[in-house]
Amino acid sequence: MPNAQSFKFNFKSRAIKDEAGKEIGRTKKQPSVEVDLPVMTADEVIAALHECGKEAELILSSIADIVYQAARSQFDEIIENFGDSSEQEVSASMLDFDKLTLTYIANLPPSQRGGTALTEEDWVAFFEDYLAVMVAATGKEEIRIKNHINLFKKPQKAKANKEVLRVLVDQLDIYLSSSANLDDTGTCAARIRGRFDKWISEPEKAVDLSVL
Repeated sequence: MPNAQSFKFNFKSRAIKDEAGKEIGRTKKQPSVEVDLPVMTADEVIAALHECGKEAELILSSIADIVYQAARSQFDEIIENFGDSSEQEVSASMLDFDKLTLTYIANLPPSQRGGTALTEEDWVAFFEDYLAVMVAATGKEEIRIKNHINLFKKPQKAKANKEVLRVLVDQLDIYLSSSANLDDTGTCAARIRGRFDKWISEPEKAVDLSVL
């Protein structure tokens, strides 16, 4: 196979629901599969773009989706910052367009690029596994681990406190090294960790004391 690249496919157990939509069981969790798939080389991509055919359309569409997902991630964070306010509305002017270039996105850690949308079921599975794993791994009371989860659900509550963010990153690292279910939950954990790590690295905002 020319220019093959190995990919790992992880499969989740799926919910079985009755006619009323209530979960009554789960399907078998299929084992992971590794497959070598054909991928284009950089030279082949350049040649396809020059030909301006269907391949070029697909490549450009994929790049557009990367930019779209980055913008969507910005919007999600902006809306989270609104908190419980019913007065504020999101608008295109709130986007930071300097952070929507392919160069900027390419230099972000993979966990901060947005990417695949995570479902409510993905998050529920992560929160449940985090609680079980961390109680066993750390010996902490369940209520303390639930406090972590509450901040994962509403991360803006922790954004301004870098010490809290560092503690949560450390706890996520413990989880990531302890859970046996990362095929199902690792993306959620890495997504949150990446956000917290980005906030930790951001410079503190200077306060103009002359206005006080």
